[in-house]
Amino acid sequence: MASGSHDRQSREFQQLNQDKPHEYLHHISNHSAADQNMKEIPSEAGSKMAGPGNKYGDYFTELSKDHGAMTHVLFGRNLRLNVALTLWRRNASELVAYLIRIEDTGVLLDCLPVITKNLQDEVPCISLGCCVDLLPQVKTILATKYEEHLIVSLHWIQSVIKKWWPELSTNSNRLQDSCSEDRNLHVLKQQLLELWEEGPRLCLVPGTTGEMAKAIESYLLQLR
Repeated sequence: MASGSHDRQSREFQQLNQDKPHEYLHHISNHSAADQNMKEIPSEAGSKMAGPGNKYGDYFTELSKDHGAMTHVLFGRNLRLNVALTLWRRNASELVAYLIRIEDTGVLLDCLPVITKNLQDEVPCISLGCCVDLLPQVKTILATKYEEHLIVSLHWIQSVIKKWWPELSTNSNRLQDSCSEDRNLHVLKQQLLELWEEGPRLCLVPGTTGEMAKAIESYLLQLR
């Protein structure tokens, strides 16, 4: 039952991301806020249980502590998502700098779909330099075992490659020119090749993850 609910939320988030990126960030922030409404079970509740059920009092007490810890985590996530939304509306570069500074994988995963969608726009507000800065953090996600996280990361990598493929596929000597843009392209190319250490493993994963990994690998093989 929980899995079905999670799938519905994922589809809902994806739809919001595709249609209105600003509302997507606002939406995931509200979901986190809603989850904070969980209330702890009073610790004395277990002691008041009569009969055989009384022996399970410790279980409910521990469960209450777990819920309290989860509420604390969700509260922190909600605060960070609100900050991310504010920075996104102000300046995409500030959002990227914030994501790098807090080193919160969960918040990064929440924001990556918005950044990915923006890269697919005709005039994106995400710069090449921002993508270069984000790549090291995205690389850590590729080592995860969670398919949903892998798909979010691979989708972003694929969008970065497609966005700058004409420049990346040109003569490598030109990418080392003194121009800042050319230097960033050279760094991006090197990072992408180093990033793909997890590539062979991901290509063997069945389903969407494996197909996306193979598509990315087909691009990167041309850069070697």
